[in-house]
Amino acid sequence: MAQNLPEAESYYNRVLELDPKNSEAWAGKGKSAGWQSTISNIRIQEMVVAFNHAIGTAPDCDRASTIDSCVLEVNHMVATLYGMANKHMHEYVALDDVWSSYLSQVGVLLDGLSSALLWDANNKTTLENIVYLCRDNIEGVSYRDPYDNNQSKAWSLSPEYEQILTNMLNEASSKLKAIDPDYSAPTIEKKKPDACFVVTATVGDEYHPAVILLRKFRNEFMAGNMVGNAFIRWYYKNGPKLANVIGKNNFRRVASYTFIVAPAYLVASMVIKIRDVMNKK
Repeated sequence: MAQNLPEAESYYNRVLELDPKNSEAWAGKGKSAGWQSTISNIRIQEMVVAFNHAIGTAPDCDRASTIDSCVLEVNHMVATLYGMANKHMHEYVALDDVWSSYLSQVGVLLDGLSSALLWDANNKTTLENIVYLCRDNIEGVSYRDPYDNNQSKAWSLSPEYEQILTNMLNEASSKLKAIDPDYSAPTIEKKKPDACFVVTATVGDEYHPAVILLRKFRNEFMAGNMVGNAFIRWYYKNGPKLANVIGKNNFRRVASYTFIVAPAYLVASMVIKIRDVMNKK
C-alpha cells in the first residue's frame, strides 16, 4: 500500500534482532507488515502477532496507550481491506470463485477483529465492525449474471457458516447493548434473486405459482434466443417501473392479472406441458 513499507519492515526486524523487547519496534513491524496487504495476501495475522509483542513488552505506564494504538490500527486496516475486497467482489461477482474468496477474505478480517477484542474486550469500534462484517456475509449478495442471459441470481452462506457468523454477530451485539442501552441490533435482510417484477407486483407473492412458472418459462424457453433475450433485456429495464405503477393500485392489479398475468400463465403452462409430452415420446 506504500512504497517504503518493505524497507520499514526490514528496519524494524533489524532493531528487534538487537533488542527483542523493543515495544515500539514491534508496533512498527506490525504496521509495516500489515499495510503491505493485498486482498490476495492479507497480512493481518502478522500484524496481530507483532502487536501482541508490542503490548507484552510495553512498560506498564505505556501499556494502555499501546493497546489503544494497536486496536485503532487493526480496525483501520480491516476497514480499508474490507472496502477493497467488497469492491472487487461486486465487480466480478458472477465468476464462480469470487464469492467464496470474498468469504475467506472477510473471515481473515474477522479473525483480526477477534484478536483486537482480546486486547480491549469492550472496544465499541471493534464490536461494531464485527457486527457489520457478519451482517454483510449473512445477507449475501444478489446480482445479474452477464454470462447467463443476465439472469438474476444470489450468493449466500452455507447453513453451518451462517450459524457461526450469527453467533458472532449476536455476541458482539449483546456487548454493544451492554455498553449502550439504546443500541439496536441490525435487521438482517437476505438478498434474493429478483422475481418477475410485474407478476410479483400483481399477485403480491414472489412464491406464487404464476411467478414460479413464468420464471421457469423465461429461463427455459425465452433465454438463449435472439427475440427472447431482447425481451428479457427490455423487461429488466422497464419491469421495475411497471411493477411500481401496478403494485400501488388494486384496480391496476386486477387489470394486470386479467389481461397480462392470467393469459401469460395459460400460454406458458401449455407450452411447458407440450414440451414435457414431446420429451416423453
